[in-house]
Amino acid sequence: MDTIDHLHSRRGSDLPGADDPVLHALEEYWKTLRHAQRIPARNDLVPSKIDHVLPYAFILQRVAPGIARFRVAGQKLHSFLKMDARGMPFTTLFEAQSRDQIQDLVEQAFAEPAIVGLSVNSSGTLLRPEINGSMLLLPMRDHQGTTTRLLGALVTPPHNGNRPRRFTISQNSAIRHEPLGMKIAATQIMPHASAGTEKPDVTRPALRLVVNNS
Repeated sequence: MDTIDHLHSRRGSDLPGADDPVLHALEEYWKTLRHAQRIPARNDLVPSKIDHVLPYAFILQRVAPGIARFRVAGQKLHSFLKMDARGMPFTTLFEAQSRDQIQDLVEQAFAEPAIVGLSVNSSGTLLRPEINGSMLLLPMRDHQGTTTRLLGALVTPPHNGNRPRRFTISQNSAIRHEPLGMKIAATQIMPHASAGTEKPDVTRPALRLVVNNS
């Protein structure tokens, strides 16, 4: 699998999700929050400005190297997992064979920090179709100025089904890796005690609202 350094890529269409309006809108909004080229702050996020993105969006919190949990998750994530994703490990969304790789990509997004984009796939069966999608991960600062949050989205074609779906990272598609070229305060790891007891976001009801505009 190839990794595309977006800063040096001449073909934007090669990037995962480059033509998707939801991912484009999310990234453009994230860019508006980059005051003086800094990593956007979680508290700067105003969900009402990206209403049409919310069903696909999520926020991850870093709790250990390569390990993140859902703090906020839109309706589309619920429809894949068939449960409330908030508080669940991000790897819950992936099949076992892709979990090490997604942990590496998440850690790159947090630690460098970097924008990460990838194509994902949920295999089909006789009774349910294959699903192909695109995912975007955008680093964000917490109130202490460290990159312990990722703003992301997963977009796929419309789908139906009553059983949970899990994804693998598509091996035939390039991965977008865009280091932001800045040194910021070292990312702090949540203590294990608080990682297990801290509740998902409840102060941003507009973002955690179950919304489905599809």
